[in-house]
Amino acid sequence: MTEHPGVEGARASIEAFNRGDMAALRAFYADDVVWHVSGDHGLAGDYRGRDELFAYFERVRDLTGETLTLEPEAILSSEDHTAIFMKVTGERDGRTLDVTLAEAFTIGPDGRWTEFWSLADDQDAVDAFWS
Repeated sequence: MTEHPGVEGARASIEAFNRGDMAALRAFYADDVVWHVSGDHGLAGDYRGRDELFAYFERVRDLTGETLTLEPEAILSSEDHTAIFMKVTGERDGRTLDVTLAEAFTIGPDGRWTEFWSLADDQDAVDAFWS
């Protein structure tokens, strides 16, 4: 059985992130992507455009010594949206992160992701990890 193209793209982007292949990852995002990071910590806020988004990704990888890992638990996709339940783990300064995020992406006419939101199952743990 063939997966929906949005599901295939989500899996490929997660694999690229986990490999640290930012060049491959860039292809999944629109030039004017908006990435909303929720929470009460120094990385929270909105990142606008691919350059800001990829600077954020690099900062996350640097702060965690490249230990941040994404593992999809479930992926749903339509022509306009992709949703992922994502297990996120990592280490930073003796702290560990182990949460599940509910993530939502909008998809533009060219198939690239245009906007992102997420909700953590334990936002306090996320805030503590990044603070």
